[in-house]
Amino acid sequence: MRAGRVEEAGALAKRIGSDITSQCKGRLKNKDEKMDARKMWDAVRKLTGRQQEFPEIDGINAESLNNHYVTISTDPNYTAPSSKQSAVCATSDSEYVTVFEGF
Repeated sequence: MRAGRVEEAGALAKRIGSDITSQCKGRLKNKDEKMDARKMWDAVRKLTGRQQEFPEIDGINAESLNNHYVTISTDPNYTAPSSKQSAVCATSDSEYVTVFEGF
């Protein structure tokens, strides 16, 4: 492109892109069509050479995280609010409330 050969560079880029696509399709073709997302991303990582790493921290796992969030999300002193009886509902014999009663 720097030499002014933009058309040739564009054609080469298209050819490289199609070669990459065909290589990926060829390698993923043998995989089950209805594979779940995890298996598909594992296959993609094998193609790209990237590995997904999860750092392990001593003493922290799914169970300990769940227990932590249960502890911070729960109020041990919670009491349910009592239901309020309004004068309109207590004295009204009809099922309908007028605008004035509602106001």
